[in-house]
Amino acid sequence: MQRFWLLVIAIWVLLLNACSQPAATDTEPVVASPAPTAVASPAPTAAPAIVNGTLIANGRVQPVTVLDLSFVSAGSVAEVLVKPGDRVRAGDIIASLDIRTLDLAVAEAKVALSEAQANYELLISGATPEQIEQAQAEIARARARLADGRTNVTQSDIAAAQAELREARAVLERLRKGITPEDRARLEAAIAEAKARLQTRINNLAGEKTQLESQIERLANDLRNAQDDYSRTKWANEQIVAGGGQLTQAQIDNETRLLRAVENAERRLQEARVALETVRQNEFSEIAAYRAEVEQAEALLADASRPATPDQIAAAEKRILQAEARLAQLTINHPNEVAVYEAELRKAEADLARLTAGPASAQIAIAQARIERAEIELRKIELNRERYQIRAPINATVVSVNAQPGQTVEASQRVITIATLDQWQIVVPNLSEIHISLVQENDPVTISFIALPDVRLSGRVSYIEPVGQESGIGTIYTVRITPDSWDPRLRWNMNAQVTFSAGS
Repeated sequence: MQRFWLLVIAIWVLLLNACSQPAATDTEPVVASPAPTAVASPAPTAAPAIVNGTLIANGRVQPVTVLDLSFVSAGSVAEVLVKPGDRVRAGDIIASLDIRTLDLAVAEAKVALSEAQANYELLISGATPEQIEQAQAEIARARARLADGRTNVTQSDIAAAQAELREARAVLERLRKGITPEDRARLEAAIAEAKARLQTRINNLAGEKTQLESQIERLANDLRNAQDDYSRTKWANEQIVAGGGQLTQAQIDNETRLLRAVENAERRLQEARVALETVRQNEFSEIAAYRAEVEQAEALLADASRPATPDQIAAAEKRILQAEARLAQLTINHPNEVAVYEAELRKAEADLARLTAGPASAQIAIAQARIERAEIELRKIELNRERYQIRAPINATVVSVNAQPGQTVEASQRVITIATLDQWQIVVPNLSEIHISLVQENDPVTISFIALPDVRLSGRVSYIEPVGQESGIGTIYTVRITPDSWDPRLRWNMNAQVTFSAGS
């Protein structure tokens, strides 16, 4: 009776499947990333059925493992070392990105590490005799400055300060009164002089160019004459040798002399051309500089002709105050300056004391920490090299290559697909709830193939999908079969019929 009801349920499933025509999809082999495999997905298989009490289902030949490989980082592909059909071993580098920028970062990190190590060695080695000598010399200079500062101010210092004060007051008076006829004449003369210098330089540059151009023409003629002399002599010597004759030493020396004359003429011509090009290149900058002098002189006249602004008056008054303060400081022997010299001497003496005392433990700890930080940074950058390479994670065969040198790829973009073409399985993708209840792992099965009717393999259930997938007829499950043996004529995605012996 139980067999009868099983047969009724199977016929019902077949009828329901024929009406709805569900599109059951094969589950892909194990992959390393969510990107789709490079191989086209197989067409849906026919629904399983229970025939004469035995569960029969269709599946397809699949590799045990299919991996889509990608770079962890985006970049430009430098090289692809494999092609479809190549065998790879676990750990093989099969593609890499351009790492020139990374190499520069590594070099910079190594320099930083070397610098940190050198600073540490310099710190623990203590002050050198040269450093101590420099510190002692600085103390001597500080003492000399202090001694000079403590002396009385000379009359020349006071006279200079008084002259500065008179000049500051005169400037303020000129600003308040405006430009005088004498100042205007002086500024206009300066403009005329600047313009004359500009025109003179323009004329000189034109003359230099004309002279160099004439020299180039003359040197070019000299070169052509030298080349003609050399060509005639060389041709005559070749005719003598071609006629069986032998050149005299004088003829050989003459040909050599003429060749040297050609080379010297070429050199002189090239030097003249370089000189002309230099003059042309400098012409713009030199003329611009002379024009700037003219513009500056004109600007001075324009500024002087305008009435003084409040800011200019304020600046002149400030200058007077500064000159008065300087004169007052000199007349009281500038005690503040002496205090500065005393502070500089104390600092120089403290610097010498630090040099002779050696480094503090905190300084050594800081130097060591900088070395460790530089080492960590270098290791971090070197580890990033792995992000610029694709290594084969397993022994497998290259199925497809989807990038080429020079192409820019994104992170996680599928670049190469590999599969274990020496390890096969049969994937049955669409067992219903009723069918899956009849199957257990390690159940024996018999496998036959439409393309190879003479091949029948035994095998066992190696995997049952723990969570079913929803479809048009309900929940379906994927089962994988591991054959006990293999026929080399079988190919990826060939149709297979699996008979579950334990389902009887």
